[in-house]
Amino acid sequence: MTYVLMADAAFAANIPPGFEIAAGYYGGPNAYHVWSASEWKRFPGYKLPIWVGGQEGAREGAQAVTVLKALRVPSGAITALDMETRKDITYVEHFAGVLGKSDYKVWVYGSESTVFQNPPVNGYWVADYTSDMHVIDYIMTQGHVRAVQYSSNAGWDSSLVKQWTEGEMWHG
Repeated sequence: MTYVLMADAAFAANIPPGFEIAAGYYGGPNAYHVWSASEWKRFPGYKLPIWVGGQEGAREGAQAVTVLKALRVPSGAITALDMETRKDITYVEHFAGVLGKSDYKVWVYGSESTVFQNPPVNGYWVADYTSDMHVIDYIMTQGHVRAVQYSSNAGWDSSLVKQWTEGEMWHG
């Protein structure tokens, strides 16, 4: 399996060179820092916008669509729904349902201990802080897994992403 490197950070300035994909927050009631349009423009390549889940899936899904369109994220692109350790099938279904009507795809992000208890929607982005490639490869074989976040640094986190998913990401 071929992987590409992705970095995600609360602040775009924290992402160092060398990553093929940059990921950051575009909204959500619990987002630590929402990237501005100019922060997103720092990255001419692939981008993964992250929504931090709250409590009102349908309402937040509508807000997410509005922000994605304002950022000029093309329909068909992937967005991540950050659920951390939370299990909430109804929230995920309502949020993803609204985004799906606008042709956006949703990866559910969370800890390996809980993420699989949420619907996969268009895939999982699994947090498992290991640098053991045998473990990462094993997680990647689990149903619907698209990426594994394996390392946390001072200003950013690192993930390996299945290379074929880049074609579904916001680019440019």
